[in-house]
Amino acid sequence: MAMFVVKRTLPGITPEALQSAGLRAKTCCSQMCDEGESIRWIRSFFLPATEQTHCYFDAASKEAVEEANARARIPFSEILEVVELTPDGV
Repeated sequence: MAMFVVKRTLPGITPEALQSAGLRAKTCCSQMCDEGESIRWIRSFFLPATEQTHCYFDAASKEAVEEANARARIPFSEILEVVELTPDGV
């Protein structure tokens, strides 16, 4: 599987709406896994100063990430494949 970042700008989003979006993403990924698609929501970071989120997914394809976000009804500006670097890995 590859890792992807989903970038989005969510002006005026409330903490409750962020939680709701996270729950929808988690649920949609679980449903897609039950359907045989390899996808997992890893984590998201919210940047209050810019009202942006960066959401990370493991998935078999970019298309799977697009589908999960569409099912969860969470808008996004772009999806990019990323390479993870950690202190333990370098």
